[in-house]
Amino acid sequence: MSEETSNSSTGMDSTDVTAKPAKGGPSRGLLIGGLVAIVVIAGVILVSNNSDAPRSGTALCATTSTQCEIGDIGPGGGKVYSLGGATSPADCTQYDCLEVAPAKWFGSADPTGNWSTAKSRAAAYATSNAAAGTWRLPSQAELVALAGQPTSVSGLDSFNTYWSSTAGQTYDRQLDELVAGAYCRTISTVGSCSQTTTNVYARPIHTF
Repeated sequence: MSEETSNSSTGMDSTDVTAKPAKGGPSRGLLIGGLVAIVVIAGVILVSNNSDAPRSGTALCATTSTQCEIGDIGPGGGKVYSLGGATSPADCTQYDCLEVAPAKWFGSADPTGNWSTAKSRAAAYATSNAAAGTWRLPSQAELVALAGQPTSVSGLDSFNTYWSSTAGQTYDRQLDELVAGAYCRTISTVGSCSQTTTNVYARPIHTF
């Protein structure tokens, strides 16, 4: 008998909402409730899976290096990069990692200045999770590692020369003598710049 046929013995139409389900079958309420539960569970699963998606270079990582990957945004707001030579997403438990300040950390662009000015500006830089005094110029080795990263991670302009914190001596042609210098470099070219008379770019880093 179809659902549209009336039950003459009871006077109740089979489409009446008070009709009981067939023996042994689930009620409509249970079916609807089960579907809702499945949808809710599926939603939770989707959210969980989304949080474990591959990093895009904009993911935030926790304040412990074990949860950071190369290219992530670190606790201080800068891009995470590797000192160990890795250039693609990798867990920082395998490599020593630092973070480099964004390209526009000093207003609209990287600032230029002599070595002393560059160090002072780097030390004064502060973000919500990295106070002033925790940012600094990279050492020679740290700047070399930074220059070896993809530009999407380092943010360095390939035509600009950047200061390191490593002091040394450099030859001044005008004075014809050795003067106080510091290691400086572009992405591809290394050198030594006069601490006082050379004005080049600066990009601070942060240890976490």
